[in-house]
Parts: sequence; C-alpha cells; structure tokens
Amino acid sequence: MRKTTALLLCSFSLFLCGCRRSQFKGVEFESYIPPTLVATVVNTPTVNPITPMPTAADINCNSYLTYLDDVTVPDGSIFVPGDEIVKTWSVRNDGDCAWSDKYSLRYIDGSAMEADSRQSLPALEPGEEGEVTVIFTAPQTAGSYYSGWQAYDAKGDPFGDDIYIEIYVDPYHTVDETQEETGYGQQQYGYGYYY
Repeated sequence: MRKTTALLLCSFSLFLCGCRRSQFKGVEFESYIPPTLVATVVNTPTVNPITPMPTAADINCNSYLTYLDDVTVPDGSIFVPGDEIVKTWSVRNDGDCAWSDKYSLRYIDGSAMEADSRQSLPALEPGEEGEVTVIFTAPQTAGSYYSGWQAYDAKGDPFGDDIYIEIYVDPYHTVDETQEETGYGQQQYGYGYYY
C-alpha cells in the first residue's frame, strides 16, 4: 500500500511538472544569475583633529566684542621703518558667550604690517573687560598705514566691533626724551593723516 501511494504521488508530481512545462513550450530558460553587489564610493565627512569642535554652549549663545579704547599707540602715531609696534586695545565681552581658546582676532583689511593674521582673544566671561595686543612692524616705505581686525567666534563667524590701528611711517622722524618716557614710543602726527 505504501509503495502504491508513493508511486501515485510520484506520478502525480510528474504530471504536474509536465503540465507546467507545456505552458512554456518553445521558451528557452536561462539559468538564474543573482544580482552582483557593486561597491560605491561614499564621501564621509572627516573631523580635523587640530581644529576644536564647537560645544553646544558655543553654538547656542550670541557673541559681541565692544571696543572701549586704544591703550597704546594712538591713531596717527609716527614710527620709523622697521620699528616694532605693540598695539593694545581695551575691549569688553558684551555677548552672552564666554570667549574660549576657540575665539580669535583676525586681520581683515589694510596692511597686516607683518603681524600674524590670526591672534588670540583673551578668555573673557560675558560683561568682563580685557585687552587685546597685536605686535606689528612698521613698513619700510614712508606713508600712512591702516590695519583692520575682527573678532571671530568658535563657529568661524565674525562678531562685534572691528578694531584697527592707524600709523604714519617717517624715515626721518626722531623721538625726543619726553616721548620716550611716555612708554608709547611715538608722537601723534598733527591733526591729520598723510596718505
């Protein structure tokens, strides 16, 4: 009985296969080829390990630098070519962000006068006052020189008042004893500037 049942099932299976084949009579079948995986190039952003990433506090606050005063080198001061010029400005943090080492002062206009184009800002909390100093070198050619600077936050955005220095270079200028005692080194060049 078992042999008969197995034989019947086998015959029935062959019959069904035959029926299916007859539906595709004359059609040639190709063997199945599975899809091939293709490697694609994906550009993933990389993080520069040298540049510090802004923190959530840096991103969610507003920065503002207020210029208060020239501490050294009043506008129009005279220098001879090659003089070292130590310019200091008094500023206040009038934003609600604390200035960290990610904040900087950058050269934006005029002559850099050999100063590094990126300088550190003092670490100031909101409302605190401090000083920013940049060391310049007087150009070799006589004339009037201007150098403009701007504060930048941790995201690289400019903010606040710009600050600047204006000097006159005179190769024949001499400094008398009174001027040397002031600590600022040079006298102001009259009431105007020479261009």
